[in-house]
Amino acid sequence: MNARIYGRYSSKPQEKGDSKRRQIEGAKAYAAKHGLNIISEPYFDEAVSGKAGANLEKQFGRLLKEATEGEAILVEFLDRLGRQNPFILGKLLYDTARRGITVISWQEGKTITPENIDTLETQFSVFTGSAVGHQENTRKIKRLIETCQQAYKDGEKGIQSGTLVKYLPQCYKWDDTKKTIYVDETAADVIRNIFKWFNDGIGRPTICMRLNKINTPTLYKPREKVQFVKSWNANSLTHILTNESYAGVLKVKGKRIDCIPKIISRETFDKTQMLLQRFASRRGKSSERKNNLLATIGICKHCKQAIEVHPSKPKNKTRKLYLAYRCRGRRNGTCQHRHTIPARIVELVLFGEYFGGSPENLFGKENTELKEKLETLNTKLNRLDTAISNLFDMVEQGDKDAKERIKLRRREKEETENEIAITKASITEDSELPTAIQTLDSILEWDKYADAVHNFNDVLEAKLADFETRKKLVSVLPLIFSKVELDTTARTIQPFKKDGTPLQQIDLNSFVD
Repeated sequence: MNARIYGRYSSKPQEKGDSKRRQIEGAKAYAAKHGLNIISEPYFDEAVSGKAGANLEKQFGRLLKEATEGEAILVEFLDRLGRQNPFILGKLLYDTARRGITVISWQEGKTITPENIDTLETQFSVFTGSAVGHQENTRKIKRLIETCQQAYKDGEKGIQSGTLVKYLPQCYKWDDTKKTIYVDETAADVIRNIFKWFNDGIGRPTICMRLNKINTPTLYKPREKVQFVKSWNANSLTHILTNESYAGVLKVKGKRIDCIPKIISRETFDKTQMLLQRFASRRGKSSERKNNLLATIGICKHCKQAIEVHPSKPKNKTRKLYLAYRCRGRRNGTCQHRHTIPARIVELVLFGEYFGGSPENLFGKENTELKEKLETLNTKLNRLDTAISNLFDMVEQGDKDAKERIKLRRREKEETENEIAITKASITEDSELPTAIQTLDSILEWDKYADAVHNFNDVLEAKLADFETRKKLVSVLPLIFSKVELDTTARTIQPFKKDGTPLQQIDLNSFVD
């Protein structure tokens, strides 16, 4: 019998333990001993709670979709599948068995098969086991809530506990021997420097550049699977500068706990808040103009960071400031491509070159093949419904083989319905594109450009200067493009369709004044 392995653990701390290895190696040993053939890599949900069936949307859900009749699912304990109400978990196991799939809880010695799912022994075993797991999980949650509430009360009295650390920044640690909260001085020095520089008048982008230049590690929670070093950005600095925990005050669940160690003085923190408020008030009232038309889709071709807009100084001093697109990595010092492209050029090319002619030819017409396929599938579905109805009549007439043929036809019907759903989704996605292009046409009013051959750019530029037009374009462009790559050094632009297909890359140098 072919088999698939499933495992799960529910909390992050278990990553450091042996749970994953134990579950997988134990299942493989059981399979070897009982002659089961493992046919895929193990399906494993890491740090996924089983109390509400969250794993059904992750690896366990994928396993159920890929498992077929005649196969087995190997799991250490049944509560690895979930710790929901026993009626819910029992229904899940019942439906799985009815599909012809066996579930083996190798540690408990329980085997649930299509043949024994209707027996009292199996039903009693599944229900009682699920009920025990559900109640255990409920008690565990209750104890956790009580522990947290007690930690808050103790904290207000000046008593430290390890529970408080999970609400504190990464530089705070718990010493289980001394039962005290202590500070990681290496990280604390970074925090002190950030507050000092900011209070000395150095802006957040400049601070980011300093930290990135000397490869200072960020204070995010460490993740073993991350293969790159995260860079500092202005948003992460703002979170640090506004976190009162560094001044010795933790605010959690409406409680104010001041028994934690201080990294900076109260005076330093208060001065920082005053400067933040002062800088915020200097910005003035926003014009509500959407300067960045590529706000959600523009990325740097090299570092893949977002593209932003900022005022740029022209080389010719007689000219005024202008808006330019640049890589966000330039601001925090993480991208070496530090050039800019005038926003006017980018936008004229984006709309003029890609949409000025016949955009339906560029982006493709509706896929008639999909519609023909859908008609064929619907015809097949009607034929299967008729066949199943006729087979039921044959069962009533005493045909013994008709029941087996009904199972086959039902399975074929289910596969056909799934294929119909996928095809409909493809047609829907395909048909949204012409609608989005039509919407963009109505926003820019292309039909009025017919006689504007010689001053086409002037007419388009005037249209793009309108605030309301820009707001509408920001919302419609993500319906047409999955992303737009800008190379600020080579000065090129290349959009990608929703399915990831790249469109023609255009050199912007010939458009620069």
